Amino acid sequence: MSDEGEMTGGEDRPLDWANEPHMSSVDTIMWRGDTDRRMRGTICMLEIYDCSPDWDRLVAAHEWGSRMAPRFRQRVVDSPLGAGTPSWAVDPDFDLHYHLRRIKLGGDGSMRELLVTCEQLAMTALDAARPPWEGTLIEGLPDGKAAYFLKAHHALTDGLGAIIGLAQLHSPTREHNPGKPQPPSPDPVNIGPLDLIGRQIGDEIGRIPHRVDLALKGVRALTNPRKALSSALRYGRSVPRVAGLVSPPGSPLLAHRSLSWRFSAFEVPFTDLKAAATAVNASINDIYLAGLIGGFRIYHEKMGSPVDTIPVAIPISVRRPEDPAGGNRIAVGRLAGPVGIADPFERVLTIREQVRLARHEPAVDIFNTLGSVMAWLPGTMLMQFSGAASQNDLQASNVPGIPWDTYVAGAKVERMFPFGPLPGCAMMATMITHNGTACLGINSDGAAVTDLELFAECLIAGFGEVLALAADDGVEPGVLRRVE
Repeated sequence: MSDEGEMTGGEDRPLDWANEPHMSSVDTIMWRGDTDRRMRGTICMLEIYDCSPDWDRLVAAHEWGSRMAPRFRQRVVDSPLGAGTPSWAVDPDFDLHYHLRRIKLGGDGSMRELLVTCEQLAMTALDAARPPWEGTLIEGLPDGKAAYFLKAHHALTDGLGAIIGLAQLHSPTREHNPGKPQPPSPDPVNIGPLDLIGRQIGDEIGRIPHRVDLALKGVRALTNPRKALSSALRYGRSVPRVAGLVSPPGSPLLAHRSLSWRFSAFEVPFTDLKAAATAVNASINDIYLAGLIGGFRIYHEKMGSPVDTIPVAIPISVRRPEDPAGGNRIAVGRLAGPVGIADPFERVLTIREQVRLARHEPAVDIFNTLGSVMAWLPGTMLMQFSGAASQNDLQASNVPGIPWDTYVAGAKVERMFPFGPLPGCAMMATMITHNGTACLGINSDGAAVTDLELFAECLIAGFGEVLALAADDGVEPGVLRRVE
């Protein structure tokens, strides 16, 4: 959070971000995921600063930011029944001293030492009785640099929502701006169990007209039985694919799962990704996925365990312009990652077609559609379903970043590396483009990817294959670089 924000004046009121008083059904499913420690939904962001920010300014920035975005002062209030959608309420005991920490990096101060520290911070559970986030300033990096590690629960927001929020809370200048809005501290809210249950019942009553309308549409559809049957069959066939109940078998090499997270970070100029995408008439996301899967191919070959496909999941944003910022507005796309395809051009085209089909699955939004029902399932039952449907070898996300220079308490943000959770998968890869540099954060299960150094080499080689496609247009190919 910055002591400036993107704004230079205006009304003293909070941002229009993450201001819904209740969780959505998808948020609820993510929150209940903590019932199983292997499904813990902690999302993280590591920012690298060109210098150590002023501590007093940083503290003031968080105090200001928590007034601009009151969600950072809100805790989750769940039903005593452990079912239905929880509410958000301003914590009457909000204590910034708990949420904001300051440490000095030990060891040799290297990027590897920094990532090890961040792994340990990330694997520590968030306190469910407090607002679900923690921020840590990490000093002691070489050349006077510093880092900031923010972790939060995925129920708070998805990746795009997080960037929308950070873009407004970071500053476009190094200097302090005394003219920024100053909204008052939000009033504490106490929600009793009966209040919450009453709200949940009211929500369900409010959904009755929508469900009746769906039923009437179904009845009217029967006037054309052939068309209705065809649509029902298409949707029915789509559900198992979207839910992950029908997917390629996982790689035996990556079969083990644990509670151990391992971080690694890479970067590549965005222009290099764009050049490769332009050369083969593909999207940046296609190139990104092809580079990742190419890394998996080379890793399997070097480990003497080649496979043809691996199960891959990608988030598909269903966020509309009229949707409120914050929260989760995502669906899930399933791919059969073509690990067996050595030709990078063919691999990109195969992925492009699979992504196109995944985006147009009839049941692509099933978790948002059925979420209001699933939210009433007990956490243990919900996690049994989620665990059976989430054994992916790779989950990959690509989120647009902030395309301008940003500052925090006088320090310039040089890089932003995102790290997603491991909801039953062997690896979570997340890419954010920060001011012209594509920053890739890899979170691997320590029991699944047993040789992380070798995998890093393979990933660089896999991206090298697809980035070399730019040479077809006479462009010098780029190189993925490990940050260490």
